[in-house]
Amino acid sequence: MENYLVILLLVIFVSVIAVYFWGRVRDQQGASRPEETGKLPTQVSSPASVVPVKLPERWDLPPELAGFRRVEAFELTDADHNALLARLTHIPRPPNGLHKLLSPQFLEGATASELSELILAEPAVAAKVLATVNSPFYGLPRPVTSVEQAVAVLGMDAVRGICLRHMVSESMRPADPGLQPVFDKWWHASALASQLALRLGQRLGVPDPGAMVTQAVLSFLGHMVAMSLQPAEATLANARSGFLERTRREQEALGLCAGELGCLMLKQWDMPDAIIEDVRAIDRILTTPPKQLDTHRGLRLALSYYSARVAEKLATGEWADLSEAAPEALRGSEFFHLQTHFMVHPRLKLLAQDFRDPAFVAEMTNMLQSVRSL
Repeated sequence: MENYLVILLLVIFVSVIAVYFWGRVRDQQGASRPEETGKLPTQVSSPASVVPVKLPERWDLPPELAGFRRVEAFELTDADHNALLARLTHIPRPPNGLHKLLSPQFLEGATASELSELILAEPAVAAKVLATVNSPFYGLPRPVTSVEQAVAVLGMDAVRGICLRHMVSESMRPADPGLQPVFDKWWHASALASQLALRLGQRLGVPDPGAMVTQAVLSFLGHMVAMSLQPAEATLANARSGFLERTRREQEALGLCAGELGCLMLKQWDMPDAIIEDVRAIDRILTTPPKQLDTHRGLRLALSYYSARVAEKLATGEWADLSEAAPEALRGSEFFHLQTHFMVHPRLKLLAQDFRDPAFVAEMTNMLQSVRSL
């Protein structure tokens, strides 16, 4: 009997100890659970010190967006498709280095020295790359004197984006001086968009943010193509329109919107199909709800689209300052589906917190001021 009593007391004692330690472990797990505290993996922005942001729960679909359908190149008749291709023949082909720069092998495995060699093989491009790197936009403490040094200071992704912009501009600069301000708008916006895509991709922990730089820059190619295909007065009028209205006008006048025209141009230049499809998908966010994309792809495309549209409005002065780019401040038909992407992607919600980070705001403001002064 005494043995049974000892065993019973021992069992009770062990149970009490087990319950105590189990409770401690549970409390610690609850305190560090990411969905409750906002704790994120490394490389991802942490909102721990800022006030939570409440995004709108629902918008009504804008009538102008509800009545719009985006036409894609494959929908054209053979006759219309060939007619558009014929109109693109006046645009010069870019430097040969562009093909290597955008090849899958180079994008995936190029070294810093290989990138430097590619840029130096195009002396005119190399000079422009160095001039851009040393511009106030990048705010370097001292000038860099070589492409190799530029890669070491800014990184391969940033320098690749600069090189890409200059190679594209070699083909797309307008002959009509009256259109130079419109070209400058797209040029400056592409610079800001590429840096936004890189910085935000890094902050949100998006894999391979460098690829987003390439896609963001190439998404502006179509705007330059549309400019070259329309009368100057139409280009100037469209440049003052919002993204949806401009897309609608381009589609009515040319058969395709700028985003599709850019992809048609990339196809003419024999660029990789995977890159063309990624570029096409960015502008599709205008009409694409998040449920039509998987989580990973939706995150990348929404962030790229956000970078492009925000850069356009900031670079041209349509928005006075960075506060209008905060996710909860976005309004208008071109941001309707983007806002739903922000609602469903937890990482994109964290972008709203970044706009309350003084260091982030200071960095973006400096970029904005420098690109407006160009």
